[in-house]
Amino acid sequence: MRLFRDEDLVEEARPLSDRALDALEKNDSERLHSLLNEMAVGHRELHLLAVHWLARMFSKIRCDFGEPFLDHVLTHCMAPLVAPYAEQFTHGHRKATVAELIGIFRSMAGTDMVPLGEDGAEVVFALAPCGGGGRLCLEGWPQALPEHYAPCEDGTPIFCHGCKALQRSFNEACGATVWTTRLSASLPGVCEMRFRNTGANGERLFQGLELFELTKTRVRQALEKLFAGDRNIEHLIRDQQYEWLPFHDLFVQAATYILSAVHREKGIEYLDTFLAATYDSAFALLYPLYDAMDDVGLVRMFARVWHYHMAKFRIEEEDDRFVFVLDPCGSGGRLFRSEMHKGGFRYGDGRAVLVPDPHNITFNRRMFPIYCTHCASTNRAQFAGRPFMFIIDGHAQMEPGMPCRQYLYKKGAEKRIEPRILAQVGMSGAAAPEGCRGS
Repeated sequence: MRLFRDEDLVEEARPLSDRALDALEKNDSERLHSLLNEMAVGHRELHLLAVHWLARMFSKIRCDFGEPFLDHVLTHCMAPLVAPYAEQFTHGHRKATVAELIGIFRSMAGTDMVPLGEDGAEVVFALAPCGGGGRLCLEGWPQALPEHYAPCEDGTPIFCHGCKALQRSFNEACGATVWTTRLSASLPGVCEMRFRNTGANGERLFQGLELFELTKTRVRQALEKLFAGDRNIEHLIRDQQYEWLPFHDLFVQAATYILSAVHREKGIEYLDTFLAATYDSAFALLYPLYDAMDDVGLVRMFARVWHYHMAKFRIEEEDDRFVFVLDPCGSGGRLFRSEMHKGGFRYGDGRAVLVPDPHNITFNRRMFPIYCTHCASTNRAQFAGRPFMFIIDGHAQMEPGMPCRQYLYKKGAEKRIEPRILAQVGMSGAAAPEGCRGS
């Protein structure tokens, strides 16, 4: 049974930002405010998954091989991520660099950032909390699941350990201690972030209210203007989903480098178990959202998520499922096409691995982009009894210029998967669990 007309699917595939611009033009204040509030948390599911996956990767490496090995991996992985920012900073673009780095943190879902001041020598912000390690601490994850979130030997929360590695790499590239954070000893989840204004001779980077505006997302700025009667907000709304692009691309590159380091050091079989313990377990946090939604709600959620995942896509409806044709997917596809923010990412550059040999986590393909192994891993998890909410056709994107395809099965449909898709991850209709028969 069809749930959408073709023209409705075209509308569902439009970004929230485009719809908000329509509401602004039509002076539909109620719809505009509703869309802005939805846009403010448009990336919440993605951000949840990113933070939990990174924390679980750090923790898994630390538990299996020790903290020195984790530090070795993080040092290798973080340096290329911050190199463009350090180059900007050392070439005199200090204000722009600090603003960009603050923009990364302010766009993290759940972040509450407050400027504490600037004295000409340094700029100081409070993260109370940040949307990463601070939020995990406030929500009690280290106590609830210490196998995934236990702090490091010096007491630093596991996610924050990665943030510290990012700062160290930035400072080494700058040749000076510029960017630091200090965790609060009394308030869980709170830290101070500082940027030394090296070479400024006491001149402030930010004047007047600039420091306060720097901590406000574009949606927050738009809402404040509306409340003040100012409707000049088109520039804040247009393509708002890309405000999260720097953090998004930092995350997917970090994940790619970490997976590549694990593969180089420990091999494909360990990577298989590593993904199951880190990505599959983190992805399982989204299943309660699936349980709470009907098919229409799920289509709308995935459409929103794909926009905030930096994807270009269209939606098709079949009798038993919805197909998101991703051209490209905003993470694996853009990585494969070398379209990352700052433009420095390339597979095969010595840090990002194309897995040479076929395996069930490479969809049994050769020279497979390693980031996309997590899709094969979670395919197997869904075929083994999880809801069919994010099935990837691993042979759709065979070359960088090809689109990928994600399938979202309708809740009332029989769980039938084409034999070719089962075979991609080493399963067959006969071997698949009951309810997951080949078509």
